[in-house]
Amino acid sequence: MARKRAPLSTCHADRNVAAALPTSVVNAMRRDFGVPVTAFISAAAYGPGNMYLEGVVFADRAGRFDDGDTIRTSIILNSEAVEGFLVVQTLSSIYVVADWLGGTFSEASISNH
Repeated sequence: MARKRAPLSTCHADRNVAAALPTSVVNAMRRDFGVPVTAFISAAAYGPGNMYLEGVVFADRAGRFDDGDTIRTSIILNSEAVEGFLVVQTLSSIYVVADWLGGTFSEASISNH
């Protein structure tokens, strides 16, 4: 006798399963950026006015976010290209953008901060 299963829409995802690290994040984590990195952001995109970043966070040293959480940073104070990655300083953190939503890093990705 076949077991009847609930439709997928009624099933809840297991929040205890850690998100797999994207290759771009693993590559960024292997680098020395010369500053204490708070976390790495994947699938990053600037918010309106290039004031902040949105993306998927990994390896948050402050323990505020789990791997795979979507975040919005505080206001960007400064950004700099380092070894092919963008290092972003906000009010209270330093993030490394590992990859961009829909594209790759280029010098044009640097906002004027």
